[in-house]
Amino acid sequence: MTLFRAAALRRFLSTAAASSAPPKLWNLPYRLRRAAVPAARAAVSEYLHSTRSLPSSHADSIAARSPRSLHAFLAGLPAVPSSFRTSSLPSLLRRHLSFHPLNELPFFLESIGLPPSTRSDLMFLADHPSLLPAVAALAHFGFPWSRLGLLFPTVLLQVPPDLITVRLASLEACLQPLPRAAIIAACLAFPSLLENDLSKGDRLVEDLGKVFGGMGPDFGATNDIDAFLGVCRRTRMFYHAGAEVGSIGDLVGSNNQRVFLELEEERIHKTLKFFKGLGVGEDVGRFLLANPKVFDLEFGDVVISVPKYLIRVGLAVDDVNASVEKHPYVVGKNLLQNLPGVLRAMELDRRFLEKISDGGESLRYLFPDFVLEDTSYDIEVERAFLDGMIKVKADKRAQHIDTKLEFLKSIGYGENKIVPKIIAVLPSNRDILQERFDCLLEKGLEYKMLCQIVSVFPKVLNQGKKMLNDKLNYMTKELGYSVEYLELFPAFLCFDLENRVKPRYTILWWLRENGLLRRTLAPATVLANSEKRFISNLYNMHPAAPKLWLECFSSRKHMEYYLRNIYRQHADNK
Repeated sequence: MTLFRAAALRRFLSTAAASSAPPKLWNLPYRLRRAAVPAARAAVSEYLHSTRSLPSSHADSIAARSPRSLHAFLAGLPAVPSSFRTSSLPSLLRRHLSFHPLNELPFFLESIGLPPSTRSDLMFLADHPSLLPAVAALAHFGFPWSRLGLLFPTVLLQVPPDLITVRLASLEACLQPLPRAAIIAACLAFPSLLENDLSKGDRLVEDLGKVFGGMGPDFGATNDIDAFLGVCRRTRMFYHAGAEVGSIGDLVGSNNQRVFLELEEERIHKTLKFFKGLGVGEDVGRFLLANPKVFDLEFGDVVISVPKYLIRVGLAVDDVNASVEKHPYVVGKNLLQNLPGVLRAMELDRRFLEKISDGGESLRYLFPDFVLEDTSYDIEVERAFLDGMIKVKADKRAQHIDTKLEFLKSIGYGENKIVPKIIAVLPSNRDILQERFDCLLEKGLEYKMLCQIVSVFPKVLNQGKKMLNDKLNYMTKELGYSVEYLELFPAFLCFDLENRVKPRYTILWWLRENGLLRRTLAPATVLANSEKRFISNLYNMHPAAPKLWLECFSSRKHMEYYLRNIYRQHADNK
C-alpha cells in the first residue's frame, strides 16, 4: 500500500495493523525474543531523538505505538547466534542502526493509527518540512497522538503549521465555553475545519455548537474526547444521509439525546438506510430525529407476508393485486428490514411513503405489534418454496445457498417457488451478487426492471462487474441502444463480448458500409442465433460473406462443416 492509498483511510482508525500478524523472529534465539521488543523500542526511541533530532516526546510516542514495525525491524536483523547474551542486545541494536538508517515512515504511520506503509521518496519524516511542525502544533493543543491518522495526509502534509494554530484558536473562540476536547473531536470528525478557513465552515461550527449544547450542561463540562467524537460521528452520519449542514443542531433536544450519546452507530446507520430506502430522501435526518422511537425498532427480527401486509397497511387492494400479478416474485415471507426493496420492486414505494410521511402514529405500521397481529401466511406459497429449497440443498454442487437467499430477499424477493430456481443458477455469494446488482443500478437500470430481469434471466448476475460495465458501454455507446432495451433482451449481458458480440457486429458494419445490409438488425436477431444460422443469414446478404466472416472476423477456425452444409442447402433450394 502506498502513502496516498493509506491516506484514503484517514477518517477511520485502521485495524489492519492490529489484525495482521507481526513477522516471526526466526533470526533471534527463542530466549531473546521476549526481551527483544522492549530493547528495540528503547533503541528506536533513542535513535529518533539522538540521531534524527526528533523531540523526545515524539520519539517515545512513535516507538511505543508501532509494535508491528518493531517486529519487522527485528526480523530484518542478521541471524543472532544462540550463545548471544541478553545484556548485549541493546548495543547490537544501536550498532545496527548506526549502519542501517531506519525507514521512519512505517513507524510513524502505525503510531498514528494507520497501516504501516513505505514510500521510496519519503523515508525520513524530516523529508517533508511541515509534517513534524504540524504534528507538534496539534499535539501541543491536546490532540491524542494515536488519532492523528484521521488528519493524515490532508492536514499533516498540506496545511502549514502556523495556519493550523490560527484555525484552532478561531475554533476555540467560536465554541466557547466548550472545552478543548470538543474542538479536538470536531476536527477529527471533520478535518475540513482545519483544511479550510473558518468562514467556509461557519455553518458546521454553529451546528456542532448547538448539537453539543443540546446534550445538556453535564456533557458540556466533560473533557472526554471520545464522548465528543461519538457525537460528532453520529452528526456526520446524518449529514451523509442527506441532512443539510447546519440543520441538525436545531433538532437536538432532550427527547433524542440518547441518539447521540447512547445508541450504537451501527443501529443509527441501519435505521437511516432503511428509511432512506423507503424514499424519505434528504429529510430522513429531520424525520428520524422528530420520531426517535424508530431507532428502537428491530427490523431484522420481524417477518412480514407480502401482499397481506401491504393490504393491512391500507394500500389499495386493486393496486397491490395488480402489482403482485406483474411482479409475482415478491410474494411470500420476508423480513421487515427488506421492505424498501419489496416496495421498490412492486413500484409501491411512494404509496407506502404517503402512509408514514406524517410520522407519529402513522409509524405504527412498522412496529412489531402491528406486524405480528396477523401471522397467517399462504400455505401453498410456503410449501412450494420449501420443496424447491430442499431440491436446491440436495445438489452437492450448491454453495452459498443461505447468503444467496438473503440477497434475493433483500432486493424484494419473497419466499416462493421462483426463488429456488434462481438460487440454483447463481454461483456467487451475497456480497458479489450485491456488487453486481448495484453496478447495474448505477448504469441506469430501473430497480423494478432489474428485479424483473433477474427473475426471468438470473444469469445476468453471473457476469463480473468489469464485464457488465464493458458490455453495457458497448451496447449504449457503440450500438446506440439504451439500457431499457435489456428489459426486452436481457441475454445480451450473457454473450461473450470479444468472441461473439464484437465480431458479429463488426462484419455487419462492414456489410452496411459496402451497401450489402440495408436494415438494422436488433441485438436479439444478431446474437441469439447459432453460428450456423448466423452464417446462413450472411449468405443471404451475399454469397461471399460467410468466407469473409470466417477468414477475418469469426473467432472460430474450423467452420468448413457449416460452410459445406450452407452452400449445399442453398444449392438444393435452387
